[in-house]
Amino acid sequence: MTTRRSLLQGMAVGSVLMGCTNNKSDTGSLTGIGLREEEPAPWQPSQEESRNLFPYGVRVGDATTDSAMIAIYTTEDVNTVSFQLQKAEGTEWVEAQEDSVDLVEGHGQIECTGLDTDTAYSIIFLSADGSSRSQVSRFRTALSDDDWRIVTFGATSCLGGNLPWPNLTRAKDDRYDFFCLLGDTVYANATSKSRYWDYWDYALKQDGLYDLFSSCSVVSTWDDHEIVNNFNWNEFPDAQERFENALWAFRRGLPQREGPDGQIWRKISHGKVLDIFVLDCRGERRGTKYISDEQMDWLKEELQASNARFKIMMNSVPITDYEALLQSTEADDRWQGFSEQRLEILGFIEDSAIEGVLWITGDFHMGCISKVGATGDVGNSMYEVMAGPSGSFLNPIGDFIVETEQYLLGFSQWNHTRFVCNPETGEVLVQFVGDSGDVVKEMSLLI
Repeated sequence: MTTRRSLLQGMAVGSVLMGCTNNKSDTGSLTGIGLREEEPAPWQPSQEESRNLFPYGVRVGDATTDSAMIAIYTTEDVNTVSFQLQKAEGTEWVEAQEDSVDLVEGHGQIECTGLDTDTAYSIIFLSADGSSRSQVSRFRTALSDDDWRIVTFGATSCLGGNLPWPNLTRAKDDRYDFFCLLGDTVYANATSKSRYWDYWDYALKQDGLYDLFSSCSVVSTWDDHEIVNNFNWNEFPDAQERFENALWAFRRGLPQREGPDGQIWRKISHGKVLDIFVLDCRGERRGTKYISDEQMDWLKEELQASNARFKIMMNSVPITDYEALLQSTEADDRWQGFSEQRLEILGFIEDSAIEGVLWITGDFHMGCISKVGATGDVGNSMYEVMAGPSGSFLNPIGDFIVETEQYLLGFSQWNHTRFVCNPETGEVLVQFVGDSGDVVKEMSLLI
């Protein structure tokens, strides 16, 4: 018997991924209405790549319509480092910018401005004598306010093992529009800046992140392990020192824009297709508050003002009601333990008839797709996708999830998650990509 689920999957494969092969999201190679323009083959500069001089590669974050945040580190003893930026024009790469970045202890970050909308770029940094270079990092700027096409992005969480994260290396071939890091990118237990940086240094040198950064810009948030396991302002006497030093390391490691008043929470827009709402569900837990009143008010205002077809909620810990699966186990470490605020935001979305909301999350070390609320409860109109883990120990609960009206899919396997968003049909094809590059599980959702 044909089910609604199998029908939607067939529709998505036929209408969204037509022409794709080998389980790859190849929308970049297609032409036609609603599809991304073809990009040139990867840029091949003449200089020799030196991973010794540039061990983290070039990291690009929070690309907007006309700018992107760029981070670089070099082991060379210099005060500045120069870069070359190339722009895609048809089937060729052409020179776009040349400039330099000031360094402190080998680290530098800039905002690269004056970019064209919805355009592919490639960037390299050069050694002092110009003979060696970093890896080539490709990224794409965001869609303009009037743009309307299929957008493909990736996401993951929890990089606590399975080195060097081969499923992130697999993401390199997709050349996503962007990639979401949902938290627990490092597993730190530190107090000082230098010790926090040791964890980031170790992670950034792994092949998985090195390869991922070469292929697209990232949008990042954090969870507890960027600070310390189960971080909460109420329980750590040295919380202020840990928080400040962990935040410094997090922002040094992953280039990102600051939200209102310097906060982690912020919004990145991709035209009429989607808005990314980057939440901070860890750094503001005080007393009975899961997030601050300021973040809650900002989120409501931005959701109500959004004209995007999809509202992507970057949520480091699930908002789904897992009572039927987990009862109250560790409820105080997710939205469910802060029921007043959970009901507040879900009720606001439903009462305001805000459409196109898709929650993406991590933390539980399994892949899952669920309705946020049980049948008849607030949140049942929304989906949440649990992306990853790329490396942390696998939660066996995933393999025991039985499909119900609320829990639609579950499994335990390392993966990153691919999202193919079709604004014309309202479909989001969700594919969990394993270490081998194969699609482990997939489902199409009408959002």
